[in-house]
Amino acid sequence: MHGTIDLDSFPIEVHGRQQGGNYNGHYRYTAYHPLVASFSVAGDYDSTRVGKRIGSGFIHAILRQGSVHTAKGAMRFIRNVVIKAKQLACVVDFRMDAGYTSGVVMDALTNDNLKFVGRLRGNAKLDELAAEHICRPPGRPPREGYEYFVELGQYQCDTWQHSQRLVLVVVDRPDPISGQLNLIPNHFFLVTNSDEKVRSADQLLAHNRPRGTFEDRLGEFNQAIGSHLSSQPFAENETTLLLAMLAYNLGSVLRNELENAHGSGLDLSRFQAYVLKAGARVVKHARRLVVRVVQSVQGFWQQLSDCIDQWELPERLRVNTQTNRRALRPAPRHSHLQEALRC
Repeated sequence: MHGTIDLDSFPIEVHGRQQGGNYNGHYRYTAYHPLVASFSVAGDYDSTRVGKRIGSGFIHAILRQGSVHTAKGAMRFIRNVVIKAKQLACVVDFRMDAGYTSGVVMDALTNDNLKFVGRLRGNAKLDELAAEHICRPPGRPPREGYEYFVELGQYQCDTWQHSQRLVLVVVDRPDPISGQLNLIPNHFFLVTNSDEKVRSADQLLAHNRPRGTFEDRLGEFNQAIGSHLSSQPFAENETTLLLAMLAYNLGSVLRNELENAHGSGLDLSRFQAYVLKAGARVVKHARRLVVRVVQSVQGFWQQLSDCIDQWELPERLRVNTQTNRRALRPAPRHSHLQEALRC
């Protein structure tokens, strides 16, 4: 199975004297700056709707000080992510934001034979290479706009150990209000170590676009669950963050199962409000615990229970939970002799 890992960081604002909570000049408030990795099957977060659900979600995270750079400790983090991801997929690749497409990260990924794609920040040299390719085609432009790709070949900065493949993407979309195209088309750069024969420019862009879905999921995590890091010790706050991400993964799994059974989609906030946050009573009877939920959510909980009963792990992930019972064998005759007991 093939899996894709998205890397990103986000701020968590803190109010108090938490260890490691420093002022971040970019966000302009005191915060933590955690690094997060998310796993998706074949690079598509919607693959859960076609039955490919195992492993989709947050796979690793670390809490960092608020003033650190976006890519601080990225390679050590990535190598730990690969160890975890290899338990879910045979082949993995990475999608990165412009903050991680530095020479240190890309050279290390190339040395480890790990494929990646990410956006590259523009500069004067890149704009000079792209200038001759950024032009509007002759004739009246289509109403819905247009998009094209240009292979710029191998590109290498002075601080890079390896040259990487550079792709120019030109996008000209009409304004949603006026419907007019921009005077100058928008453009950006993709950098990758994947060969053109393996993944063409349009396939590369199609593979990179679902990264926006990961950013949406990250926003959903902050809105629905959040990470209230109010403890003073740094280790306790990191533990709270990891537990919150585990809660998001579990909630996403249950939501996907309910969507598959019920046929309608719910965001995580509505799923929590309408399904999980329900009154219940726990009764102990005959060595059993019986949970009686309110009638308004009985249908949802019954559907979830039926889906959970059908869960099966792949053979390589299964754990033998059966006890190895052996038949009782009587002691040999000589065991009760005085000489044997004396020994």
